[in-house]
Amino acid sequence: MIGKIYSIITPYYDLRTGRNAFKSRPALILSDIRNNDYTVLPISTVSRQENRDTEYDIAIDITVYPNLNLRRNCFVRTHKQTTVHRAELGAEISDLKGSYPELFEEILQHLNQFNSELFNRAME
Repeated sequence: MIGKIYSIITPYYDLRTGRNAFKSRPALILSDIRNNDYTVLPISTVSRQENRDTEYDIAIDITVYPNLNLRRNCFVRTHKQTTVHRAELGAEISDLKGSYPELFEEILQHLNQFNSELFNRAME
């Protein structure tokens, strides 16, 4: 499963209703299951430019990466690593690692850089 994109159920705050809600979104699987959880990177359209991290959001142009079966241009958010319970995992969308290994490696490099910076700042 590592390197595959799956749909996941994630919580978000709905400004229209003023309540928490849930939606399905794609996520890149980073780990095998451990204690019923997968470690993932969310994939998002990041519609507001000011919310985009120019260093750690990795762009996916659907015309360049058509085999990923994503509906819109989006970003893998390497600075937003999280865990997802196995019950929140939906259908497989595509195999990023198998289809585009160079993109998968770039994502892992940015993830490693972010985690290294986070660790170094915490140790100061």
